[in-house]
Amino acid sequence: MFLLALGLLLPTLAQAGTYDLVVERAAMQIVPGRTDSVIAINGSVPGPTLRFKEGEEAVVRVTNKLSATTSIHWHGLLVDGAYDGAPGFNGFAGIAPGETYTYRIRIRQSGTYWYHAHSGGHEQAGQYGALIIAPKAEDPIKSDMEHVILLSDHTREDPARVQKNLKSDSGYYNWNKRTLPELMRDAKKFGMKATMAERAAWGDMRMDATDIADVTGYALLMQGRPTAAGPTLAFQPGQRVRLRFINGSAMSFMDIRIPGVPMTIVAADGREVAPVTVDEFRMGVAETYDVIVEPPAGAHALWVETLDRRASVLGRLTSDPTLTVAAPAARPKQVLLLAEMGHSMPAPGEACSAEHAAMGHCQLAGVTPVAAGAADPDCPPEHAAMGHCTPKAPAAVKPADPDCPPEHAAMGHCTPKTAGPRAGTAVALAARPASGTPFPVVDYGFGKDPMAGMDHSQMKGMMNMPVLGKEGDTDGSGRVFGWATGAPYGARVLSMRDLVALQPKADAAAPTREIIVRLQGNMERYIWTLNGHKFGEGPPIDVKFGERVRVTFINETMMAHPMHLHGMFFEVENGQAPGLMPEKNVIVVAPGRTQSIILTANEAGEWPLHCHLLYHMNSGMMGKLVVANVLGPDGKAAPAVQHVH
Repeated sequence: MFLLALGLLLPTLAQAGTYDLVVERAAMQIVPGRTDSVIAINGSVPGPTLRFKEGEEAVVRVTNKLSATTSIHWHGLLVDGAYDGAPGFNGFAGIAPGETYTYRIRIRQSGTYWYHAHSGGHEQAGQYGALIIAPKAEDPIKSDMEHVILLSDHTREDPARVQKNLKSDSGYYNWNKRTLPELMRDAKKFGMKATMAERAAWGDMRMDATDIADVTGYALLMQGRPTAAGPTLAFQPGQRVRLRFINGSAMSFMDIRIPGVPMTIVAADGREVAPVTVDEFRMGVAETYDVIVEPPAGAHALWVETLDRRASVLGRLTSDPTLTVAAPAARPKQVLLLAEMGHSMPAPGEACSAEHAAMGHCQLAGVTPVAAGAADPDCPPEHAAMGHCTPKAPAAVKPADPDCPPEHAAMGHCTPKTAGPRAGTAVALAARPASGTPFPVVDYGFGKDPMAGMDHSQMKGMMNMPVLGKEGDTDGSGRVFGWATGAPYGARVLSMRDLVALQPKADAAAPTREIIVRLQGNMERYIWTLNGHKFGEGPPIDVKFGERVRVTFINETMMAHPMHLHGMFFEVENGQAPGLMPEKNVIVVAPGRTQSIILTANEAGEWPLHCHLLYHMNSGMMGKLVVANVLGPDGKAAPAVQHVH
């Protein structure tokens, strides 16, 4: 009875392979007691959860009852270019007011995905929904029941007004700015001279150390419900429950945990991965993760909070509807480090610190460099240099499974056995060492090489930036230093480097060339670019059909960017062997870092490549990747790019 009642509370599920979606303005109480103007699909926010099956052709008719042109993009789906749903690509102009557009999609995959508008601020206003695709054969991910958990950020402001506010003042929504009392507390802890020097350095760069998220004031929603509406997920004791998480927000990175209940990651962006058990994980905007939990009887808090700790939603995973849950203890807000922009380096003639030596910035006197490949993966050099761990002595390299070496696995000849249960490795230390920082370094694996792409010859004074504390330290007010900090010692936290493809990929050839994409921005004018160009002002990226290329993202900004490619999956270069790198369609690149992916261009068309932070994309951070209509690798003509007229 409890499950039946719960089902009635959730947005309506579509029931067949043919769907009719109506997009229109509505006045709804998203937050109890307050009526907001939203864009609803079939009368709800989010829209209905669509369920397809691999191998079928889905037909979706979308009717636009708005006063402006709109669209629906099928995020993560392999589709013909004409049906991708991004206006300005493949001849698609959008869905005009009063018109109905019919999407015909050949379903060639399975997993957890979502759909959303690709027009202005329509997605932020509520035009999004979940999309679940069942495999045509037996599902390799075993569970007794499942819940779709679509997370989103809701604002009562018109998205166009949000965009204007950011253009007028990029710090408009930064309500965490440091105050005079905080300056005095920092001066007491670090000294007035060091504190004033650090503040001046940020001022010279016209940046703010507390600008963690561009937009705040959101109400976080779990399947359309804020904490006040009591989002509830039912289960029966002994059940193996699959939770399909979707970060459908416009601008919010989210940290997710169920205190006391381990989660096992089994899929990322719809693609299956070797199981990894974690206590928590961080989701970039537009990512999806499938996890398995086996909760004991009772009620458990499902806690989701934004990276800047300004918004949260508390869900209830329970076997008893009479039980309540409470939010876990608050975590400190963050303060960015100058080092996260690559700006904290030894000045010419200054002594080389262990931290900078470990990151390759300088050479310690009398120290012989360690040979490549000798590092302990559980204790990276930069962490060891800061006293966060002690590396193990290097051992001879040997395959994890001697019966299935990487080169055979990459060709699909075998599947390597794992040595045992795998756990998240973003936090390397089980306990705080005697001289350690209050919080551990958390390596989410969102890129590497903090100095990549930074031209310090043009940055006068940047070579000797002041530092109050290192990553994991706290300032005088208890804020923790570092973009990626906050999780406790001993926590099993997912790192991108933990993801391994469940099935080896047959095409594991080395890429033939590299394409550099620089992620850049002008915060004062709130302009975001790729390789210095706003969308429509720069040349497209041309790739031949069948070509295998490396795309390297170099983040030259102080913001993290979740980069999304339409139409294709790519392999994330995360340290796994060729053929075992995970496939995704979104990859987060942390501030000041670089991240490479490998793309096999096997889908002809014009494909958007963009930051999935909505207001970054709408401010120019999008480009066009064109897979040319040329002969395929087998010598036969590749499919023509489809256009709609």
